[in-house]
Amino acid sequence: MSSTKQILDPAFQGAGQKPGTEIWRIEDFKPVPLPKSDYGKFYCGDSYIVLQTTCNRGGAYLSDIHFWIGKDSSQDEAGTSAIKTVELDSMLGGRAVQHREPQGYESDKFLSYFKPCIIPMEGGFASGFRKPEEDKFETRLYICKGKRAIRVKEVPFARSSLNHDDVFILDTEKKIYQFNGANSNIQERAKALEVIQHLKDKYHEGVCDVAIVGEMANILTKYL
Repeated sequence: MSSTKQILDPAFQGAGQKPGTEIWRIEDFKPVPLPKSDYGKFYCGDSYIVLQTTCNRGGAYLSDIHFWIGKDSSQDEAGTSAIKTVELDSMLGGRAVQHREPQGYESDKFLSYFKPCIIPMEGGFASGFRKPEEDKFETRLYICKGKRAIRVKEVPFARSSLNHDDVFILDTEKKIYQFNGANSNIQERAKALEVIQHLKDKYHEGVCDVAIVGEMANILTKYL
């Protein structure tokens, strides 16, 4: 056991010792702990490890380890996240349940850790992104899908991204717009309101106008 401990990554020191969520991003083949303020923020060019620790009725800890792979993440990063997941499982006694979470195909269990949703963003560590708070605000267009676990995806900022079957959110610096497609689902419309509140709290310090609109194309043109 001592030899096993020696090869474990120091980033995992103390992991899984209390109920809750812990997240690491793969940077230069190493897991780097994320600050809690960044939980729920995933970049498409990165891979992450998410440890969820729960306590059963008998007081024993149960562990689920998810490795999330961004759509633009390199094979090396994805491979490292899988290897480090096994390493973390070993540190936890080999009793954790491991889950592979490709972007866009996340399990409901994984999504349930992040209320109301996760919002994958373009960019990543390898591309040298800066934190949003260090940048000028970037207007983004999102599509919202899902009745129970809402799935939010950034789509190209263009009219061609819109349709009448889905719900869209346009997040601008001063105002957030929700467009409910004529054929969109009522549950998705309600969930989108939760997403807007999340965006407002996380990226606008709780101060931002909100509008629900029946036509988005002309509004998009205003910001193009």
